[in-house]
Amino acid sequence: MSANLTDDVAMRYADLRPGSPADAVPVLLLHGFGTHFEMNWKAAGWVQSLEAEGLRVIGPDLRGHGGSDKPTDDAAYLPERFTQDLVALLDRLDVDRVDVVGYSMGSRLAWDLALRAPGRVRRLVLGGFGPNDAFGGTDLNALGEGETPFDGVFRTVSALPNNDAAALAACARGQAARPFRSEPAPEGIPFLLVAGAEDPLAAGAEELARDRGGSHVEIPGRDHANAVSSRVFRQAVVDFLVRD
Repeated sequence: MSANLTDDVAMRYADLRPGSPADAVPVLLLHGFGTHFEMNWKAAGWVQSLEAEGLRVIGPDLRGHGGSDKPTDDAAYLPERFTQDLVALLDRLDVDRVDVVGYSMGSRLAWDLALRAPGRVRRLVLGGFGPNDAFGGTDLNALGEGETPFDGVFRTVSALPNNDAAALAACARGQAARPFRSEPAPEGIPFLLVAGAEDPLAAGAEELARDRGGSHVEIPGRDHANAVSSRVFRQAVVDFLVRD
């Protein structure tokens, strides 16, 4: 499905309802930079795992990604623009509150959503994410030309079919214009950080969880590219959302 929600930017999204109980909180899945709902979540087994628990899954393609519109203006990708999109999507679907599961950039945006609209978030999962500057040392005017971890990510995703390198570059600059801050933290929202042990972009995740009263799970032998497909990751999230 697709809808014009804010700024005349059309968002493509999936709304999958497996016959969940009326009181079940839907799960909002926010993908990482340069991917989309199908690639980041469905292909990695997340929809099957969540639907097995009877959970409704809402999966947008964030602006600049997948089947959604891809503006090339840096300001279109400030974190607050994404938050506006997500709140408008929840309003459109008549959903009061969600559990949010993000990966990489999606985690950064999940944190922002919990800060700006705390009444819409019950629980928060941040995957592949740490408190350090993901763009540290990267020349934002020459993305992919350097040797930083983010340069490597940009080279990989900009070469994927149907991705727009100019839109992705604008997205990176828009995100970088609002550096992540661990203070203030979302109040009254339980949160879990999950990261591969070999993921440099998630450095400091355990400390962030400890300092802000969250939980942390490390996935042995996994890096930024493959942690999201880990069964350990999926099980940790199911336990956190359903069984705690």
